Amino acid sequence: MTDGLDQAAVNAGLDLLRADPGLTVHDGIVPDGLVPPYVLAYTSVARPTDHHAIPLTGQSRGFTVRWILHCVGEDAITARATAQRARTQLLDVRPTVVGLTCNPIRQVEVIPPARDESTGLPRIDAVEVYEMSACL
Repeated sequence: MTDGLDQAAVNAGLDLLRADPGLTVHDGIVPDGLVPPYVLAYTSVARPTDHHAIPLTGQSRGFTVRWILHCVGEDAITARATAQRARTQLLDVRPTVVGLTCNPIRQVEVIPPARDESTGLPRIDAVEVYEMSACL
């Protein structure tokens, strides 16, 4: 049995992305034959052990949620435009997650657009990483 907080925290960012009707967002897998532009999101939730996340009770209270976004286009211009749309939806937003106190989402890494032929078709993939800290 889980408390559902991990998924709720992940969904907060995915829902923000999906609120832009111009973004097609996939969580972890892209259907075969999908035509760009789209965002492929990989997510993770960590429970940090730094001194701010663990009070004197010794109980972990902190969360770090990460969204790794592959902003895919048929060319570099489209990949950058998709990345910009994603950034507009996430950057500096403080999502609401029942049960958590969330800090604003921050951009923590950017990998410039690069050619990707892993699907058998040439695509341009711009990777942007966003992170949010939260606590119980």
